[in-house]
Amino acid sequence: MSWVSWQRPEDYYTEGLLVWLDADTKIRELSDGKKSLDDFAKLFFSVNGSSFVTDTYTFEDLVAALNQVQPFDWTAFLRERVYELHPEVPENGFAQGGYKLVYNDTAPAGERRGAAENPRFGTSFADSLGFSVMAEGNLGSVSWDGLAFKAGLVPGMQLLAVNGQVYSADKLREAIRKAEKDTGPITLLVKDRDQIKSVALDYHGGLRYPHLERVDGMPARLDDILKAVE
Repeated sequence: MSWVSWQRPEDYYTEGLLVWLDADTKIRELSDGKKSLDDFAKLFFSVNGSSFVTDTYTFEDLVAALNQVQPFDWTAFLRERVYELHPEVPENGFAQGGYKLVYNDTAPAGERRGAAENPRFGTSFADSLGFSVMAEGNLGSVSWDGLAFKAGLVPGMQLLAVNGQVYSADKLREAIRKAEKDTGPITLLVKDRDQIKSVALDYHGGLRYPHLERVDGMPARLDDILKAVE
């Protein structure tokens, strides 16, 4: 789907998970590890045992159940995270879980295998150049108002060459690394329907991929959460 970064049609899935991760780590923090979101789930979702009859609930019911598990101002917690707008991704769950979000030049393991093995998402350069590339060099997504977007790149264009060499994901990575120590732009040759265009991207920030990094001295609550689902 094109322009998901502008439409944000599915962000509620991932951001919702981060909100509940925030709640889980907060419960663990306040209870000194004695309670977790699992306790809330058992209480909140088992009101009618094994009944399949739909049972609606209110915001107040949700808050009451959370308070029964661990007293806290859950009304303010949920209203701030659900009803208010925030420019950044919610990271409290990571921080309370003993980690921080960092960026480096190491791609996730699945990404290093290449776009051919990840046909849905392709190879991501979203946090550097602002786009992802599918098989055959076709642009899969372009970040709204990002560097590539401002240079005129749009989903569906095909990358033909990078700095005068036939396109490959490795060639593009190499060009991004080289640009860290160079003042010249990264030059892309792209096919837009029946036209061939040259696009220059003035980017020198290197490859950027998100990772979680352990914070010394903080309880590894995120590790405990992940162990539960292994």
